[in-house]
Amino acid sequence: MRRMTMVEAKKRATGMKKIRLVKKAKKTFYVPNSLGKHRMKSVKPRWRRPRGVDNKKRIRKAFFGQCPRVGNKNSFESRGRHPLGFPEVRVFTPSELEGLKDVLIRIGGSVGKRKRAEISARAKALNLRVLNENKGVAQ
Repeated sequence: MRRMTMVEAKKRATGMKKIRLVKKAKKTFYVPNSLGKHRMKSVKPRWRRPRGVDNKKRIRKAFFGQCPRVGNKNSFESRGRHPLGFPEVRVFTPSELEGLKDVLIRIGGSVGKRKRAEISARAKALNLRVLNENKGVAQ
């Protein structure tokens, strides 16, 4: 998945209001032969697309289980949102907070203590909620 640029994030996030999330229940899709009585121990129960020429799962035989399809997606409005109902924006510098409103801020993992403190102070001044402001800071 491609990381959204800051310009795209601001364009998408600025002025967005909280919405009531209606998300579908997540189905679990598995690799054939990863579950059951005669399972292969080397195949972990996670999803990998079947690519074999004669693979029954690829041809969508019902007894082999379901494959992910487009219909399993959530609605456009609820995709990429935090469970609180607001969109998330990842921030690396305090200047990236300018022009944002009605969003949740997540500070990038590579940001150090000093700049993390600057970002959280600037976000507090702009009435923005920071999701991970105390991560890595000794208390």
